Amino acid sequence: MRGIKTVLMWACVIAWAGFAAQGFLAYLSLEPTGSSFTRGANRITAFLRWEAYALAAAIAAYIFGRMAQSSGAARLASKAPLWISGGFFLLLILGFVAMLVWARF
Repeated sequence: MRGIKTVLMWACVIAWAGFAAQGFLAYLSLEPTGSSFTRGANRITAFLRWEAYALAAAIAAYIFGRMAQSSGAARLASKAPLWISGGFFLLLILGFVAMLVWARF
């Protein structure tokens, strides 16, 4: 049973890498649509959508890594995606809150 969880963890890590790469590719390859202030918002939403999928895969990889009681490289591989994607979204949220506070005062 431990081997299945390890395989699922590695599958989630690979999915995370694919989703994160697709987010950057979607941002770079989409043509900006809209007009005036909203021009290019489709690129940002596509990027954030793929990064949210990557965060979900990172959380699943972390959970499967904990369930399999991984050690060594597998343990690091199960935690690193969560640190990267989770840190990205944490910085995004903190930046948004900082802008709201700055606009308020």
